[in-house]
Amino acid sequence: MEILVQHAQMDRKTGEVGGYTDVALVSASAHDSITDALEYAYRYTNNVMGSWSIKKKILFMRDGAEIENGDYNENVTVLHNRPDGMGQRSTMMGDRMIVDGKTYRVAIAGFKEVA
Repeated sequence: MEILVQHAQMDRKTGEVGGYTDVALVSASAHDSITDALEYAYRYTNNVMGSWSIKKKILFMRDGAEIENGDYNENVTVLHNRPDGMGQRSTMMGDRMIVDGKTYRVAIAGFKEVA
């Protein structure tokens, strides 16, 4: 099962969504249910223990220290990179995921299918 993750492009003044950017394609073939696959895609497009979008197993800090990138996942293909080289933001409420031709919005708790 492949999940396309799209981040909302929010207008900072109005809060309205002006469109979506395809940021990742997540291979969730080990998951049988759509809900489990969506949860997996959500987890691995969040910056919890490093950066999901910087495809390195080891990250280097400004002070020269090395840390393991706990968000590195070979099943995540980054589709959009920031021009400044920094990592992408985490997936959050209002973003979308598309799987099996259906679109789901990240809700306050879980995912809601978009009609």
